[in-house]
Amino acid sequence: MTKAIPLWREAEVEVFGERLRDARLIQRMRSGDVARQAGVSQSWYSKVEHAISTILEASKAQQLAAALNFSVDFLAAMPVTQVQRGSLLFRAKKNLPKSEEDQLISWARLVGDLVHSAEPKLRLPYLRVPRIPSGMTPIEAAQATRKSFGIGPDVPIPHLVRTLERGGVYVATIDFEGDLHARNHDAFSTWIGVLLDRPLVGVRATDSWERTRLSVAHELGHLAMHHTRREGDLEHEAYAFAAEFLLPQDVLEREWPKAPTLMSLLPLKRVYGMSIASLVEHGYRNELLSSWQRTNLYKQLSNRRDQSTGERMRVREPGWRDREVERPKLLATVAEKAFGQAATIESLGEQVYSWRPDLVRQLMEGQVTDWARDMTRQSDAVNVLTEPHLAEVVQLHVGRRNG
Repeated sequence: MTKAIPLWREAEVEVFGERLRDARLIQRMRSGDVARQAGVSQSWYSKVEHAISTILEASKAQQLAAALNFSVDFLAAMPVTQVQRGSLLFRAKKNLPKSEEDQLISWARLVGDLVHSAEPKLRLPYLRVPRIPSGMTPIEAAQATRKSFGIGPDVPIPHLVRTLERGGVYVATIDFEGDLHARNHDAFSTWIGVLLDRPLVGVRATDSWERTRLSVAHELGHLAMHHTRREGDLEHEAYAFAAEFLLPQDVLEREWPKAPTLMSLLPLKRVYGMSIASLVEHGYRNELLSSWQRTNLYKQLSNRRDQSTGERMRVREPGWRDREVERPKLLATVAEKAFGQAATIESLGEQVYSWRPDLVRQLMEGQVTDWARDMTRQSDAVNVLTEPHLAEVVQLHVGRRNG
């Protein structure tokens, strides 16, 4: 015999303030605009958004959902992904408007919800990001992190993003909005998950493989060194970490050209995947360049032009065509194995706490697997990477999950 459901329960919905905030902030909407469209006062809406949860009449919940262009199911889904406000790390954070930081936090929560939904079905990659003690220098931290990832002390890293993904770091290409993002940074990092134990790097899509690699290595430095620490010059430390992680100082000193010029630095750029500007800084920090030589090389980058594009070398360095821009695939691999090859954007959104399909689409468009491309019906061809597929380290769950 089916148990009767009380009528009052059918007419009420519990909505969660965190879901309201995410729905609003990921679209960069103002609370006053949402309240006006929903036909409620701004003070009432603010109270509901800042509450853990609120029991509302179903009609009122529908008004809020319509104003936010999200479903009631999303607003009623209990939040499971913890992303601490103030936890994002990236360059120029002091100048970042709170609304834009909150928008990135909402994107991070979408990634976390996807991972959380998939985890029970999978055995995920073992996490290799070490917890670096506060007394360790950035150089020592980078060396320890290379060892943790199983990278030899003088071995180049051909594909940095794939290396991080095989070490349990989620990388998402995310559309950073606003002029500040384009001017001042290309990536951010934070920890997601119920226990804040899953590292995430969000990277802005650019056409510069040099900037992408340095940004991702920079964020790895934050994840390893600044999990809880916030004092000190964090950005300087992260840049020093990134340079050492990509090109250890022992190798730098051994391979450094006797007469450093833009062209004599090009072989190091090609082998170790660092921009000439980053190599100049790395050499200067390690006392391989004088202050005068450093300034002179920067002047050459600023004044010389790429013959094929006419752009200054500061914008298009020599060697800018030597590599493809690195793109992630772990999130798509996890989603495909957890939800099946037949999944659609719509069904994926439904299974990931009812996130809106167009936002799920944007997330999947930044991934470079065949499944993700088919799913989003991308028309532009994307090169298929020939490295070991992440399916080797993301397996359907059998027995106890390790990592």
